[in-house]
Amino acid sequence: MFDSHRENPFLAQNGESNWLWQHIANQPRPRPTHARVMIVNPYEDLQYFSRSHMGKVLMWGLKRKKIDWILRNPARWRFNPNRFDAVLCWPYGFRQNPDFLQNCFAFEVLARDSGLPVINSLAGCDLRHAWCLRLWKAGGIECADCQPISGWRDIRVNFPVILRTDDLHLGLNMHLVRDVKEARSILRKEITPPLDLAVEFIDTKGAGGYYRKWRSHVIGNAVIPRQVQLSKNWKVNLDGAQRCAKSVEENRSFLSDGEPQAELVALAARVLNADIIALDYSKKKDGSYIFWEGNRNFDLSVGGHMWSQFRSTTGLSDEESVETVRMIGDAIADLIIERAQGLY
Repeated sequence: MFDSHRENPFLAQNGESNWLWQHIANQPRPRPTHARVMIVNPYEDLQYFSRSHMGKVLMWGLKRKKIDWILRNPARWRFNPNRFDAVLCWPYGFRQNPDFLQNCFAFEVLARDSGLPVINSLAGCDLRHAWCLRLWKAGGIECADCQPISGWRDIRVNFPVILRTDDLHLGLNMHLVRDVKEARSILRKEITPPLDLAVEFIDTKGAGGYYRKWRSHVIGNAVIPRQVQLSKNWKVNLDGAQRCAKSVEENRSFLSDGEPQAELVALAARVLNADIIALDYSKKKDGSYIFWEGNRNFDLSVGGHMWSQFRSTTGLSDEESVETVRMIGDAIADLIIERAQGLY
């Protein structure tokens, strides 16, 4: 990194070294490169930047590939292309900095005018569920119908529907309603933040009575399988996923064999104009894919409760789980090198 920082992002809040992060960072360093990348993000302070797991994942991917980098907050820096080979747009922290997306777009324009490749463009991106679903519909990617709502009378999507808050993830504020009566009952409640999106419910229950949701990361054209979650409930997320032999078996197969429809998954990412994204999708009874959402600011939950959930549902050891994280950081670094060297 160009700037000299004194903070040690390996240290946990109690000052002890986090062995997982040390392990991720210190594993093999491939060939040295001369790429220099400007990371456009809401922060310019390493301590704040490294608070997110993905900030650390990116930093150690850059370290292993020996890529020089620097942080730039577009609200506080005048764009200067000198010494840089590429610009990487990094959305983590945008919620705490509401002007970031607009300022980032201005940097993107200047970067392209200067002949620099822009990686993970955020131009026109609002990071909400409805935005993804509308683009997928327009691009011919199969997904659920949706519509914004302000009350039960607005609903035009065929029942049953999922009522949710458009701007929330992690399965928060989601309610399955079968008819107008149930919708009216739910929407009359005081729910904060309010439910403002109706999404078509598509029943994907499959073998063994499980609902399944696959997640893959798409980095450039690379499709990296992350996990398949099994649940007896229609709302499938990591916290409620089954921890059983069947889950371990299917995850082992998914991670070792890869995504069988990788080209389709990569296309779903390209339709969203995303270079770095996590996609959630299911399979209908006929085997066709249905896409649910794209996460531009996904997390990998290294350490803690969600890390334990990931390990128990996939059956992976700590070392194997660390390798799945390392792959993401390395893939992002490889993408930077390819774009910077004009190979992509």
